[in-house]
Amino acid sequence: MPAERKEIEEAKQEGINFLFQNNIAQIKGNQKVEKIELIKTELVQREGETRAVPVNIEGSNYEIDTDYVVMALGSTVAEEVLELGLTINKWGNICVCENYQSSNPKIFAGGDLAGGKGTVAWAARSGRDAAYSIKEYLKKE
Repeated sequence: MPAERKEIEEAKQEGINFLFQNNIAQIKGNQKVEKIELIKTELVQREGETRAVPVNIEGSNYEIDTDYVVMALGSTVAEEVLELGLTINKWGNICVCENYQSSNPKIFAGGDLAGGKGTVAWAARSGRDAAYSIKEYLKKE
């Protein structure tokens, strides 16, 4: 995981549980998120490649109960996100207001996608602050 040991420890102190080497197979629920189905992965060194890549382990699927999902999509805005019609700035970041809400009031963004500082610590802080804003938004719904 590209983070300093101190950042990982601080995340754990804030109650973050890491599930390493898992992929999300499916998000499940009726009208709201209820569970996520995960599949375990193993790192495999493919011929001709210098880096091991995660490969799903067939039959290792399992589910966990959850209330919501916060997707970490990476450092650039994916095509699927652009298709949501969100307002993007000239650097390709999702435009958000001070509470991390995008031009679609039901979509929040933080970290790299919203053009925040480019460190894991700032991305984590941004995600936590966005989560608080989501919580406040849901109280009003």
